Amino acid sequence: MYKNTFFGGEYSHLIPLLLCEKKIGQVHSIFANGFNIKMGDSLIFIGTKKNGLLPFGIHLTPEDTSRAISHLTINKNVFWNEDILTLEFKEMSISLKNGTIFKNELCPVNKNNLYKDQFANLKILLSSHDQSTGLDINIGRFLNKCADISEFNWSKEEQFILWLIDAILTNDPSLLEKTLRFILGRGKGLTPSGDDIMVGILAFDSITHFLPDKFFKKLSDLVEKESITTDVSKEYLRYALKQEFSSTVTDLINLIGSNKPWLSDGAYKRLLEVGHSSGLDTMFGILVGMLAFHKFTDHF
Repeated sequence: MYKNTFFGGEYSHLIPLLLCEKKIGQVHSIFANGFNIKMGDSLIFIGTKKNGLLPFGIHLTPEDTSRAISHLTINKNVFWNEDILTLEFKEMSISLKNGTIFKNELCPVNKNNLYKDQFANLKILLSSHDQSTGLDINIGRFLNKCADISEFNWSKEEQFILWLIDAILTNDPSLLEKTLRFILGRGKGLTPSGDDIMVGILAFDSITHFLPDKFFKKLSDLVEKESITTDVSKEYLRYALKQEFSSTVTDLINLIGSNKPWLSDGAYKRLLEVGHSSGLDTMFGILVGMLAFHKFTDHF
């Protein structure tokens, strides 16, 4: 039988090592813009760049993505042929031989940067956005409440965000576990809103390094040892814990870390366009990280 071969145009620098360690897998999930294969305990996304370059991604053209998907069903077997750098399915194959390796690099930052201008600009951008987050938090109203010390009318979701900030600052293990258990896996979709918020917090920490070690350990334990969220979201969180993010997140974080007076509207819009609310949830997470950093450093 004739077998179609598609060529991965760009693939993450982490993919070759992962495939060398896990050579046999199955099709895990299929979407309009790509599909995931599960190799051991890890997922690899194969598809378009609609949501940016993913740290666990092999990216095809939209046309090749559609053609590849037409050959697939859930649980179909796949084998990594290291000799010819090819993922082999029954009716088709995906070659990395002529592909380009990418790494979504985080740029060095000034450790004395207090991010005052970036915080103000992101507040303005998000406050002017009408859509609520996936946890039904209106960002503008939330920020107005945060500025009013007499405000007590918090929704349950808003209260847990405040508790999360307090848990980060006080290093209270019981409060941290309580808030993480509430937030992780909360919301609809393949990457629930609470997880996207967490990715945003981790993204801001990647240039500030203010989160305590206990935060990383507890978050990692919950992600790895419990069925607290979806497989796809777990993969994003695993990489975020290692400071590996999609290009849409890295582009915005690098601009925030550059200490330029204004954020790039282009980078903001590209992240905002990711998923139904994933981009907005991730940016809200960055803002929550900034709020915690603000209290942690007693600045702004």
